[in-house]
Amino acid sequence: MTIAELLREGRLELVPPDGEVARAILAEARRHLDSAAKVAGTDPNGAYALLYDGARKAVTAHMLANGYRVRPRSGAHPAVVGYAEEALAAGPAGPHLGHLDRMRRNRNRSEYDVRIFGEAEVAGDLEHARHVVAAVEAALEATA
Repeated sequence: MTIAELLREGRLELVPPDGEVARAILAEARRHLDSAAKVAGTDPNGAYALLYDGARKAVTAHMLANGYRVRPRSGAHPAVVGYAEEALAAGPAGPHLGHLDRMRRNRNRSEYDVRIFGEAEVAGDLEHARHVVAAVEAALEATA
């Protein structure tokens, strides 16, 4: 879905841009990735939840810095993915965004069903998440 469609459907809303809060959310996203790397060998499912949340929070930070916020309702995480697929596609995160929705679905299966992650899968998706976070960091630095 496009950002315009997400706005029309009420899944995103316009808010005043807030770079300060966006940078705080981005710092938390970075901490999630660091934590995921530390626990990946002993708690791969916990690491996966952290790496997905890190990528999602980075996109949320980008949204806020640009005057958008996801509405707190069912379908919020897919709306974040939809925003990312449009807003970040042209930048360095572009090749990694195709993995974001799969990561969302995997994390969801782990949360609400049984889904066990292997070491290679965690490592691969942690790398995708790192690229998303780095792209958002670069975008926010460029506007600071």
